[in-house]
Amino acid sequence: MRKLRILLAFLIFLLIPTILYAQIYKCVDDNGEVTFTTKPRPGCTLLPESVDADHPASKHKTFVKHTQLPAKKPRAIKVATKNKERRVALLIGNDNYGDGGELDNPVNDVRAMQRVLKGLGFTVLKYENCTQKTMKRAMDKFGRKLKGQDVGLFFYAGHGIQVKGYNYLIPTNAKLDNENDAEFDCVRAGRILAKMESAGTKTNIVILDACRHNPFERRWRRGAEEKGLAFMNAPSGSLIAYSTAPGKTALDGRGKNSPYTAALLQHIGTPNITVLQMFQRVRSTVMARSGNEQTPWESTSLRGNFYLASKGEERDRLEQERRELERLRAEIERKRQEIERQKVEVASLPQKPSYIDTPSTSDVVQKNGVYVAYTNGFVRDTSTELEWKAGPDRDMNWYEARSWVQSLNLDGGGWRMPTIDELEGLYKSGAGSRNMTPLLKITGWDVWSGETEGSSSGRYFSFNDGYRVWCDRYTSNKGIRAFAVRSRSDG
Repeated sequence: MRKLRILLAFLIFLLIPTILYAQIYKCVDDNGEVTFTTKPRPGCTLLPESVDADHPASKHKTFVKHTQLPAKKPRAIKVATKNKERRVALLIGNDNYGDGGELDNPVNDVRAMQRVLKGLGFTVLKYENCTQKTMKRAMDKFGRKLKGQDVGLFFYAGHGIQVKGYNYLIPTNAKLDNENDAEFDCVRAGRILAKMESAGTKTNIVILDACRHNPFERRWRRGAEEKGLAFMNAPSGSLIAYSTAPGKTALDGRGKNSPYTAALLQHIGTPNITVLQMFQRVRSTVMARSGNEQTPWESTSLRGNFYLASKGEERDRLEQERRELERLRAEIERKRQEIERQKVEVASLPQKPSYIDTPSTSDVVQKNGVYVAYTNGFVRDTSTELEWKAGPDRDMNWYEARSWVQSLNLDGGGWRMPTIDELEGLYKSGAGSRNMTPLLKITGWDVWSGETEGSSSGRYFSFNDGYRVWCDRYTSNKGIRAFAVRSRSDG
């Protein structure tokens, strides 16, 4: 009996460090279920040491109770909010047809879609003005890359036709002297569906902005019922979206993008709506803008709710945890800024808070239309009385942009993040190198606004094409910059 007690005491001695100073790992399964454990497993991440038993994670059902971490100085917790789904997209835009003339929009369409889809977590393969051989190779490469992925998306902008019930996408080198040449000169749309189906991806989306008026058809003898594209059944787990109803033709558009793609760009980044709700909004927008002349159409066999711009309802618990961690991070940032302000107040002479007038004309260094640049780096818009300050010329996520703006305490302060309308007011196609006054010097194309939606989405303005875009606030790899703005009314 005495030997048994000695053995138990020895085991307890060995276990004390493990109990008191266990490392905690957070694990998230494919359904977004969060668990915490002290045993590392593949796909789990070690929680920061600043997280102790008071952290919300300690209240999770599978948390190991009585676990304590060594006391450390609190530090900010960086949270990754990228959608964990593995997503791949193939974009093809054909507008320079040798025998079929030129279209205005397709290449612009795929370039704009590339920027938006990257912000939604897609790895993007983009091709412009492809021959038949190039299109087939691109689809084959896409099919290989899809294996092991969760979501596949194919977007095509250009000419498309139906022949004998089959849909064909027309490459730029097609001759098409008669409709029977489609099999030899074009690429059957079913090819991309076959690649997606064989890859085994859970969700597949095919978007065809390919129902434009086809100049090749003037050479053929065919009935009006074969105009546009034919209806295709969507394989299980997929959705096929057409820019207009089967058998109808779509407008190419007079703007930079086709009416359909313009509506798609407007709604595809909207958070917390399903992909079906997103396409419903696209349909309403196109019908309204075309006077009901064009009605987008979808064929779907999706097996559940799919969200392009959010995690969806099945990840609510994970989202709730992320929000709590975000709150902690914001609280730490607030306290840091409060300390910095106190340092400035101690070092400065007492002064009455006031808005400082615009520098005198002797401080003017350059003028560009209604814009005036001053020696202190500000740019004033004399038509709106807004003063602008360009931030560091580097990629920033939304929170970094906000922190930079909040840290400005120049000429009386009053700086804030701009609204999306104020940013659009700067946009002028062809102005400078970034479609805005050259007095605001940046190398990026996009600028964050202060607008947010939900717990994770921020809005930026793209000066490349004049679009307002939603994306995750932690996005920091898209070349988005920060601007600060103020007006006399802000002071």
